[in-house]
Amino acid sequence: MFRKYCIYIYAKSHDYAVSIGRIGKLECDFILRDHDSNYSYVQVAYTILASKETEDREYKSLEQIKDNYPKYVATTDYLLQKRNGIKHINIIDFMKNCEKF
Repeated sequence: MFRKYCIYIYAKSHDYAVSIGRIGKLECDFILRDHDSNYSYVQVAYTILASKETEDREYKSLEQIKDNYPKYVATTDYLLQKRNGIKHINIIDFMKNCEKF
């Protein structure tokens, strides 16, 4: 829960409009919109490396979104991967480097 709160505060501090979304029965933790109406989708988890089941759960809802806006799985993992164009980011490094979604 703390990680989600951190992402929320970080996104708001970078002037993103933040909402929560549903894709069918699946939930997307955050849908972010910038001033130019560009969207980004973010799933937040502590780790996805612990099990294939956890990894699949976090990627599944983002894989259901068929537009071309950026999609992220944000974790505390340092071993990062990319799956179907979805970026796996380390929350701490992302914020420390002041990156944008």
